[in-house]
Amino acid sequence: MNPVEKAARDSNVEKCVQCGKCTAGCPSGRQSRLRTRTLVQMAYQGQDVTGLPELWDCTTCYNCAERCPKGVNTVDAIILLRNLAVQKGNFPRIHLSAIENLYNTGNGFPLSPEVAQIRAIIGLKKEPYDVSTAPEELEKVKKILDITGFLELVRGGTT
Repeated sequence: MNPVEKAARDSNVEKCVQCGKCTAGCPSGRQSRLRTRTLVQMAYQGQDVTGLPELWDCTTCYNCAERCPKGVNTVDAIILLRNLAVQKGNFPRIHLSAIENLYNTGNGFPLSPEVAQIRAIIGLKKEPYDVSTAPEELEKVKKILDITGFLELVRGGTT
């Protein structure tokens, strides 16, 4: 059994009855090419999906897993497939900038000046509390990323 088949099996994909509830309830699927049922079934059947761009369209909201009448955890399957994709060198460059921002500033997606202005108008602090506002916590995040070699892993796999 190849690693892709194993990832699909470990998520109970063999229990899938192709009802389509996962794909029908997928908010990302409405806005992208992602069809969770198709993607995971392709992997389960032994096809290598680690190079498909739609693998990265999933937001891991778990709507699919919550709707599944058979307990298939599609999100876990997609996460496993993504891990395999990175190991094969398939990591979208667009995600790398968010990871580098997280490492450097503590915020993967810094707020725009327009959002900061709206926050001020409605009485919120300019920046929400997160790692970017707590330097000691940012150092912990950097340490974890350094110890795991995460940045080097995704930098080496950008496509």
